[in-house]
Amino acid sequence: MNLADLLFTVRHIHAGGFLRGVTLGLCGFAGAAFAAGETSEMWRDLGVSASLLGSGRGHVNDASAVDNNPSGIALQKNYILGGDLGWTGQKSRQAEASVCDSMTSEVASCFKFRQTQKITGAQDRRFTLGFAQATAGGLVVGLAGDYIQYGQERQSFAPRAPAKNGQRVRAGLIYPLAQGLFLGLSSDGLYDSTDTPMDHAAGVSLQFGQYFLFNGDLLFGADSLKEMVVGATVFPRDFLDFAVSYGYDPKAGGHRMAGGLVVKSQQARLIYSVTRLSQASSQLVHTAGIAIFTAGVSGER
Repeated sequence: MNLADLLFTVRHIHAGGFLRGVTLGLCGFAGAAFAAGETSEMWRDLGVSASLLGSGRGHVNDASAVDNNPSGIALQKNYILGGDLGWTGQKSRQAEASVCDSMTSEVASCFKFRQTQKITGAQDRRFTLGFAQATAGGLVVGLAGDYIQYGQERQSFAPRAPAKNGQRVRAGLIYPLAQGLFLGLSSDGLYDSTDTPMDHAAGVSLQFGQYFLFNGDLLFGADSLKEMVVGATVFPRDFLDFAVSYGYDPKAGGHRMAGGLVVKSQQARLIYSVTRLSQASSQLVHTAGIAIFTAGVSGER
């Protein structure tokens, strides 16, 4: 069975309501079944490079692809070893490590581990696995999911509650419409045990000449538009990129802004970003990441 057949099977089983045995999933957004204040609610962003690109549903080709559109891990032939560190002042810390392989077989794969810890001691752990395959017509299909362990907040004069587990599955498509122009679609929540609502997204990526890349995403909930995100990357030198993005939630009136620098060579990439999740300055999220490319070209678009 190839990946396209597997993707169809997952959708078909989900429609019949029998996907209770699946043990993978996504937790990009905190589940409503978990108490407010749990660790995962502080980490809504989708990875460093995806955040800078504008969430990157249309085109992102590193480990952050498995968090939003897993098709992206098959866009470029290489091996990638990567890691990120993130923090919000003294409130919480996040670390993740990933390994991706799109060289060994026609089906690209990527594994990521992420752990988040708040100052209270509560921890989340997320284990992500994604697969993607390009078809003869240029369409790339992807499937990914997470197994999540949610740590509870410690209450005063009470023992820590046991961790809760959750699973969530997502799928994505990316199609090259023309040279430098990509259209991406993703669906998050094909299976979910966290009571997080299903959402869908559409994204476009367009490169203008050699030095400018634009990305735009629309994220839809069950009955409304949840977020609009745009991002731009300017790479005036072969070794340096500047990236910014802006997101707007029309229902809640919330804003999200991100900016960062990418220093790169043929075999490595260093990224630093700052994301503002709300109007409060205390909600600045800093992230630093590194990716090592053991094949392919890190700066390839």
